[in-house]
Amino acid sequence: MHEPNAMEAVVGWLDAMRRGDIDAAAEWFDPEVSWRGLGGAACRNRVDVLEMLSDSFFPCPEDPESFELEPGLRGAEAVELVCPDAQTVILGAKVAGLSEVNGVSVDGQLYNVFNVRRGRIVEVTDFARRGEAFASADAHAPGWL
Repeated sequence: MHEPNAMEAVVGWLDAMRRGDIDAAAEWFDPEVSWRGLGGAACRNRVDVLEMLSDSFFPCPEDPESFELEPGLRGAEAVELVCPDAQTVILGAKVAGLSEVNGVSVDGQLYNVFNVRRGRIVEVTDFARRGEAFASADAHAPGWL
């Protein structure tokens, strides 16, 4: 079996989260993964990350009617995945009812920059704005035709 590339790792993690399978999601993270969230939140290892992600299996309190009530990801209206280089994936999600994260206004959108090594996610950083996420990855947003 081949080692997953960055996009495969992030899509694999997303699929595990969609299915509500936290054990499968855990397999995509390096044991020493770090996750820097908005508002100074930080996870320093896989255990911390999984604890933080466990909240993703419940509806957002701002608008519970717009989200799935079954286990799985919070209901996203749109998702964007961009792989600007072999080790980086930028994930953007538009989520109705998500107004802030840790005191930071996100206006219904959240962006994550994933760094992947040897088929495992080693670092994730959250951003409130698309441009900030692309700039941190030293990447340009794709120009769709």
